[in-house]
Order: sequence, then structure tokens, then C-alpha cells
Amino acid sequence: MQTTVIIGGGFSGTLTAVQLVRHARSPHRVVLVNSGRAFGRGTAYGTTRSEHLLNVAARNMSAFPDQPDHFFQWLRSRSDFDAMDDRQLRETFVPRRIYGDYIRSIALHYLNPADPRNVVQTTILPDTAVDIEPRGRGGIVMLQEGEPIEAESILLATGNQPPAGLPGSQRIANDRRYIANPWNPWHEQLPPKDAHLVILGTGLTAVDVIVTLRHLGWSGRITAISRNGLLPQRHFRGIQWPDAIGDDGQTRSLKELSTLIRQDCQRLRGASQNPAIAIDKLRGRTQALWKSLSVEERQRFLRHYAAQWNVLRHRIAGPIHDAVTDAIDAGQLTVLQATIEGLSANERHLQIHLAGEGDTPRTIDADMVINCTGPKARFSDTTVPLYQNLFQRGVARPDAMDMGLAVDDSFALQPAEGHSTAAIYAIGPLLKGTLWESVAVPELRGQAMQVARTILQQQPDPLPQSDLIEYCI
Repeated sequence: MQTTVIIGGGFSGTLTAVQLVRHARSPHRVVLVNSGRAFGRGTAYGTTRSEHLLNVAARNMSAFPDQPDHFFQWLRSRSDFDAMDDRQLRETFVPRRIYGDYIRSIALHYLNPADPRNVVQTTILPDTAVDIEPRGRGGIVMLQEGEPIEAESILLATGNQPPAGLPGSQRIANDRRYIANPWNPWHEQLPPKDAHLVILGTGLTAVDVIVTLRHLGWSGRITAISRNGLLPQRHFRGIQWPDAIGDDGQTRSLKELSTLIRQDCQRLRGASQNPAIAIDKLRGRTQALWKSLSVEERQRFLRHYAAQWNVLRHRIAGPIHDAVTDAIDAGQLTVLQATIEGLSANERHLQIHLAGEGDTPRTIDADMVINCTGPKARFSDTTVPLYQNLFQRGVARPDAMDMGLAVDDSFALQPAEGHSTAAIYAIGPLLKGTLWESVAVPELRGQAMQVARTILQQQPDPLPQSDLIEYCI
């Protein structure tokens, strides 16, 4: 019996296991290796906080590319939403913990080993994969605690890397006032309500922290610091708008693309519309446009355009935006644009050293610091033993951008030069350097289906048109 090992039990790994069950026509064994949170939830949907909402309306959050209404219909089975009519429910930004329930329910339905209709035997294994030894076309997955597992195909679906460290963070790693991982229960050790809390970063994770502090009624001072000083923008209802970049098969340089997008943003402003529509209109083609750029152009994009792109692209629900805006208007939240030079501590405070004019850095004292700077960026510097070992073996290599793993068009790992190719695949944030757009549900659900069909040696179906259009408007 063919065996597939899936390493990672979050959204991508769980949905791939589900797709294997849905599409398998002959006996197959699936082992899902999951460490940390309960399988099916991952980091994003593992939150238990009701104030953490999805960043996308319910109408676009189906787990299945071939069943676009699946999540909406599942919500209709819950009494929580009986008071909403269909139109209102479709536009609702549901709590992320409820979406975690949804993914978990799908997993429990399809991955039920007691169901006699299943030709797939599924095992959920709470363990950590630390290495893969190639063996023929497949490999042997080495586990931290359990026995090795031999498999004909292996999928890496481990999600984002751990948070990046900051200069000086190692010196304060054991200080209770420093929260290195914002997904741990930091709110259980908050300082007094007259204290000063500093958030490093101003992205989506920082917003989660701010909203939770407001929800808890914590009234101390909050300072959020990042190099760009930009907070996510609010979702809005858009309008029909022509594409700024014609889908004519023509290859365009980064300079040409940026000019066309900038002109389109200007036209939208002239029509009293949000310029983010220009970014949304590219959603179905962003991966192809990214892949058409040279490595040098992609690097230039990261330096000059990525921060503004992310602010326009990754927007937040209205109630979340309102909570952040209220914190600013009340004088509780201050957002600083600055470069963090280092962290240190004394008996009274943690200290954040910011780049200043000349040789004089600016220092901010804090009673608690939460690192929300996001996942580690350079994949070659990974601290994850699994990837360190794969690189050492030559089984895998970082992509050209050093943002993830190098893969081919079927998501199979590209080994280091001179090494044989094994049936090892990767999906999700591990492909960000290759695809750029590889972190949201529309991309991940399509990848899960595609890689499952590849593992089963079935011809992948083309994605339905609903997955190829912008989903934020």
C-alpha cells in the first residue's frame, strides 16, 4: 500500500490529507505528523480569542476550490448565525476560532478511520519530524520521538518559520517581560494597567495584540514600532474596474508593472475610489507576474514596494480596524516609524534602542515587549532542525529569493546540484519566494488539491474561475 507522510497539521497539511481521501481510488495510507496545536487549526486558526476575526468575508473562505459555498453552508448549520440573512452572513468576518472549528470538522469527517467507505487509512501522529532520508523515489521520515516512517511520497506543510530574532533578543530571551512568540498566551502575564507595552511590528499579528489588549480592558500605553510605520487598512466594498495590466501574454519588467499600477491607482483616486482595487484586480495573476520577474527585480520589489503592497493587499475587518483606530484616537496607541537597533534590559525596564540621527540612538523603556516582526525571512538561516538536515543532505535547497524552498511546477522539491530527486513536495508559506502569493486560503486550498492529485498520479483539475479572481472586493 502506498504511504504518504504529511509533515504539518495546520490548514495546508490537513486539507491535503482530506483531498487525498476525497480523490483516492485505491488503498492508500496517510500519516499526518503534527506538533504543537491541535491538528487542523494551525497558528492562524488555533486562537481561542473571540475578538480575532478572519481577514476575509465568509463567502470566500470555503476549504474546497470545487465547492465555493461550503463554508457558508457550514455556518448555516450553527445557531450562532441564525439571526443573519444569507447576504449578511456571506459578508461577515467570522471569528478565526470558528473557522478552526470548521477545518477541524472537515478533518474529523473525512479522516475518520472507522468509516468503511474510506480506501485511505489515516493516522494523526503527534510528533515532530526532524529529518528525511531519501530512499528510492520516496524517503524515510525521522521523528523526534517515534519510529521512522517509510513513505513513497512526503509533503512539507509546516507553515511559516518561527519569529525572527532581533539584535540583543538572546540576552533577554529568559526575561518574562519579553515575549518572543506572540502566539503564546502572553496576555496571562500582563503588566499593571498603568504600564507601557511595546509591540515590535505593525502588521496583522501586531493588530491581534492591540485588539486583545482592548478587549481585555487593559488601559496602559501601547507603542507599535516598525520600519514603515504602516498599519493594515480596512476592508471595503469595491467596484467593477478594468485590469490595469492586460492579460496578453506579454512579459513586462518591474519598472513597467509599477508604472501601470501607479497610474491605475491614480485613476482610482480620481474616481474617488480606493487604490487597493488596483492590487485586488491582479489577485488571480500575481503569481504569474511574480514568476516572470528576474531575481534582481524581485529583490528590488521587496526593497521598494513590498511594504506598501502588503498594506493594500492584506486588509482587516471593519470591527478590527475600528478597535485600532479607537486606540489611536484615545491616545493609548502610538505608532512609530523607526529601525530597531537592539534590545536590552535593566532592573526596571526592557529597553528598545532605535536608530537615531548621527551616532545617538533613541531608547524607549517598556514594561513588556512583544515581538510581532513576523516569521524569519532568510530560509538559509533556518533554526528548524528538519530544514537544516534537508539542506545538509542536499535533498532541498532555498529558493532563489531565500524566502522558502525551491520547487518545480508540481511543488516537488528541487534538490541541491548533483543530488537525486525524491518524491518530496512543499506547499503553503514555504513557496512564498517562488509564488509570492502563497499564504491565504484561495491559494492554499488550490495547492492542497493540486499536490494531492499529483501524489495520486491523477491529472490535476484546473482551478474553478472563482479561485482566479480577486476575493477581497
